[in-house]
Amino acid sequence: MSRLGIDKTVKQYVGGKFIRSESGRVMSIEGSDGRPVNVPHGSRKDLRDTVRVARGAQGGWAGRTAYNRGQILYRLAEMLDHRMATLPTTKADAEAAVDRAVHHAGWSDKVTAVLSTLNPVSGTYVNYSRIRPVGVVVAAPSAADGLLGLVEATCASALMGNGTILLVAAEAGELAAAYAECLHTSDMPAGVVNLLTGDQAELLKVASIHDDVDTLLLYGEVPDLAHHQEQGAQVMRRIVQARPAQHAATPIELQQLSEVQTVWMSAYEPRGGAAAY
Repeated sequence: MSRLGIDKTVKQYVGGKFIRSESGRVMSIEGSDGRPVNVPHGSRKDLRDTVRVARGAQGGWAGRTAYNRGQILYRLAEMLDHRMATLPTTKADAEAAVDRAVHHAGWSDKVTAVLSTLNPVSGTYVNYSRIRPVGVVVAAPSAADGLLGLVEATCASALMGNGTILLVAAEAGELAAAYAECLHTSDMPAGVVNLLTGDQAELLKVASIHDDVDTLLLYGEVPDLAHHQEQGAQVMRRIVQARPAQHAATPIELQQLSEVQTVWMSAYEPRGGAAAY
């Protein structure tokens, strides 16, 4: 006797939980096995709620040591490698994604040393610059980059100490859901990396006018790029156009996902030594 087929429904990943869109909307796509998959169609309110979650989690994430952030990104690589056979993507894409997570995990506790500087000044002061997180990053990976694109956007933002929101096109919804399961088991603190699915261009337009979004990280061809730049200029939001995901972000490119803090100190030791500061 034939069995009744069960359609698969995936969910969004926000604040460490798997949730449906508040709108109740879904988009049906063809899954990797040829059967229908229902993907949430994220809404304006979904994005607003997720920005609030990412902002709340960002401070704690930035407060961790860079070494610990690298450990967690390496744990993500372990989870991806462990689930490689079940991920709805090619073996080559999955292997590249694992390697990329390991690559960025290694940079986590080194990028600050590379980008920080001791500045020459004329006076009795020591002046140095160091990097710190920019805040909340909304990333739009290209569907053409597959799993590698999701991992590159995640790691590039997260290793700099940012809270991250990934906007994933509905056609990649099944892959995004599988990736969210890897995030969920990777020791990543809830809310640091969040994932919304649906109409990517529609969600980007909402993000571009949200005053609490600090940076848009864009991959591939971006519709309405001029609109995003115009909106960003009004609140000094950064619009970062990244190279295709097959190229790992270099330290100079990662610097665009951070701010520079300059510190002045007296060049003279106070009476009583360092304890007198």
